[in-house]
Amino acid sequence: MRTMLNQKRRHLKSSLTARQPLPVFRSFLIVGVLLGIVGLSLAAGYVIGADRKFVALAIFGPLAAIPVFFLVSRHFTYAILSLPIAAMAIPIDIPTGTYTKIPISLVIATMLCGIWITSMAIRNNWRLAPSPINRPMIVFCIACTISLIWGIVWRDPILRMDIFSNFIVVQIASLVTYAVSVGVALLIGNFLWNEGQIKYLIGCFLFFGSLMTIFQILRIDHRILTDRGLWGLWTVIPAYALLITQPGLRLRWRLLLLALIVANLYQTILINLLWKSGWIPTVIAIFAATLIRSRRWFVVLAVAVIVLVYTQQDFFNQMIETELNEGADGRIGMWEINLRVVGEHWLFGTGPAGYAPYYMTYYPYDARSTHNNYLDIIAQFGVVGSIIWLWFAFASTSEGLRLYREAPPGFLKTAALTTVSGWIGAQASMFFGDWILPFAYNQTINGFKYTVYSWFFVGLLISLRQIIERRKATQTVSNSV
Repeated sequence: MRTMLNQKRRHLKSSLTARQPLPVFRSFLIVGVLLGIVGLSLAAGYVIGADRKFVALAIFGPLAAIPVFFLVSRHFTYAILSLPIAAMAIPIDIPTGTYTKIPISLVIATMLCGIWITSMAIRNNWRLAPSPINRPMIVFCIACTISLIWGIVWRDPILRMDIFSNFIVVQIASLVTYAVSVGVALLIGNFLWNEGQIKYLIGCFLFFGSLMTIFQILRIDHRILTDRGLWGLWTVIPAYALLITQPGLRLRWRLLLLALIVANLYQTILINLLWKSGWIPTVIAIFAATLIRSRRWFVVLAVAVIVLVYTQQDFFNQMIETELNEGADGRIGMWEINLRVVGEHWLFGTGPAGYAPYYMTYYPYDARSTHNNYLDIIAQFGVVGSIIWLWFAFASTSEGLRLYREAPPGFLKTAALTTVSGWIGAQASMFFGDWILPFAYNQTINGFKYTVYSWFFVGLLISLRQIIERRKATQTVSNSV
């Protein structure tokens, strides 16, 4: 008994002894915090007085990043849901000191990708939602990175690099836009896992697309909405898919959707006829959606279009003549120049935005971008990058068709039809412009705000797969019980 009491006394004494330094530690902590506040105040005064923006970013950026990291991590899905609004309707661009600006959608998307990767690294959990398109997307990003290094190592020594200021920065920024585009698709696919969230995403395109259509028809200079790129495609296709896959849709909604489709096609085809990449992808997507939904109605639609073209031959002949007068046949010459550059750098290409110096050195009087994403890809990332991209295009289209067949009747089938037919139209648009991967010297990095539209729907391929598989599992359990 006495021995036990002695042990307790020694334990209590040691505990008290261990706690005695705490007041001293608190004093040092208080003094350290006060000195830190004084130091930051002096630093803030110096930065403001000297107008040193980069110093301010280096000092205060990490301090602001910590609370932002924890705040966004707690509401991560809501932050992802802000992306379509940021891309379509928040006209905030961050100046870089050059002619290009960084859109707020790119900043938010990069931040979300960074937080997600950091979180996975902290938890040592690198799992992605299963999908057949994960691997080609990630491999494509790796190939783009290799192309950057390859293009620098094997760059022609006589290139006129003096006319390109901070060229390596431009290349890295281009690589970031490509990687973040893939990152947006993975964010959508891994965090939007219920039907309501998918309705929200498609609803954003219908709502803002309707406003864009109205503003363009009325010629309202709004400077708010991002009505560029494939905005018409991703406005019309959700509306068309709802019309042909939702038999229980009320008449007033059908009339509104039909009015939206007609108004958008009127704007993009009749008013803005010469901008082929603005309406041809939409028409192709409509044909694709009709064929997937019903072969019979596809034949009807094809016959109707043939009759329209036959009865309006003068109109279409005038359109072709106008195109030729505008220099449409000049693209063949641009493509020929591109293939000459590719012939000398065919394996991994010239790197992101890398073929611009070659144009300015060897073809200074005809240094025009290709306006063709497929040729951009082979010039920047070589044959290897092009093969990987075609692998991704085939895998994503096949997955979309599978999802449409497997989806139960209802909104999920509508979403699957929207995604696969729209993605087919988007791939067709790559023949007419860089609307999927923005070229730095054409769309600039600012083009991310509208090229990202298609990547939202690529992400839906992953989301729909998870929802459909989960419903199948639930149904199987219910049937077994």
